Amino acid sequence: MTHPADQAYLRTRLAILRGRLRGEEALNALMGLPPAALLESFGLMSDADLARDRRLVSFEQSLLQLWLDELTTLLRPLRGPAREILMQWARRYELFNLKALIRGKLNGMPAALIRESLFRLPAFLALDHERLLQSDNVEELLLRLDNTPYRSLAHQARRRFAENQDPFLLDATLDQYFYTELSHRLRPLEEPDRAAMGELIGRIVDRHNLVWMLRYRYNYALPPAQAFFLSIDHGFRIGRARLARLVEAPNLERFLEGLPGAIREILGGATRILVIESRLKADLAAYADHLLRQSPSVIASVFAFLILRYYEINDLFAIAQARVAGLDDVILREALHPEIREAA
Repeated sequence: MTHPADQAYLRTRLAILRGRLRGEEALNALMGLPPAALLESFGLMSDADLARDRRLVSFEQSLLQLWLDELTTLLRPLRGPAREILMQWARRYELFNLKALIRGKLNGMPAALIRESLFRLPAFLALDHERLLQSDNVEELLLRLDNTPYRSLAHQARRRFAENQDPFLLDATLDQYFYTELSHRLRPLEEPDRAAMGELIGRIVDRHNLVWMLRYRYNYALPPAQAFFLSIDHGFRIGRARLARLVEAPNLERFLEGLPGAIREILGGATRILVIESRLKADLAAYADHLLRQSPSVIASVFAFLILRYYEINDLFAIAQARVAGLDDVILREALHPEIREAA
C-alpha cells in the first residue's frame, strides 16, 4: 500500500495536473482557429517548406515529452507493484516503436526512414533501436529481442510470423503481449488498488477487443476461431465465454445484439465501427475522469490521468497533422468525432 505521505503528494500533484488538461471545449476551440493561427500556436509553419514535416515530428516529440515528464513526476514516490504497473503502461511507446520497426522491415524501408518514425524515449523505456535497425529482416529483428525483457514476446512473435507473415497478425501479437503483461501486474497490488485498477484495465481490454473483433470479423473477414485467437483476456464486461459466442455472429448487427446491455447503452445504436470506437473512447475517458477525481485508489487515479493525457496528446497531434495537410473544418471534426456524421 502507498504510504500516506506519498498518497498526499500524489493527490496534490494530480489536482494540479488535472487543471492542465485542456478538455473537449478547449480542443474544439483549437479546431475553430484559422489554420495559420492554429499552426502558429503549435509552433508549426502554415506555408509550404521543407522543414514542415520535421517540425511536425518535433511537435509530436514535444507532446510525448510532456507525458513522460508528468509520468516521471508521478512515479517519483512509488515503489514495487504500483510503480511496475504504471511503467508497463508507459511501455506502450516501446510497443509503438516495435510496430514501426517491424512494418519498416516488412516494407523494405531504409533504416534512416524507419528511425525518423520512432519515438525518442528515455533510457528506462527504450530498447536498443540502433541494434534492431541493423537487422536484415523481421526474423532477425525478432531474434535480437531474445536478450531483452521482450524475450517471451519474441518467441511468440517468431512462431506466428513463421505461420503467417501478415503484418496485422504481428501487431495483434504485440498487443496481446502488452495487455497480458499489464493484467499480470495487477496480482501483487493490495486493495483498494487491485480492484480499481482491475476494472479500469478490464474496460480498456473490452474496448480493444470489441473494436478489433468487429474489424477482424466483418472488415477483414477472418474466421471466428482466428479472430478469437487474437483477442485479449481479462475484459471487465465481456468475458472469454461471451466473446467466443460473439465472434460466431454472422454479421455485425447480430454481434452487437449479443453485447451486454451496459455496452449497448454506451454505443447508443451505432453500427459504424469508427463511431463505436469513438463512443467507447468517450465512455472510457469519462470513467477515467471519475477515477481521477474520486477513486479511493491513488494508483488508479494516476493511471486515469495518464490515460486522459494520452488521449489529449493524440487529439492535439491529429489536429496539427490535419491542418498541416490542409484538411478543412468538416473533415477534421468528423475525423475526431465520427458520430457527427452519424447524426447528420
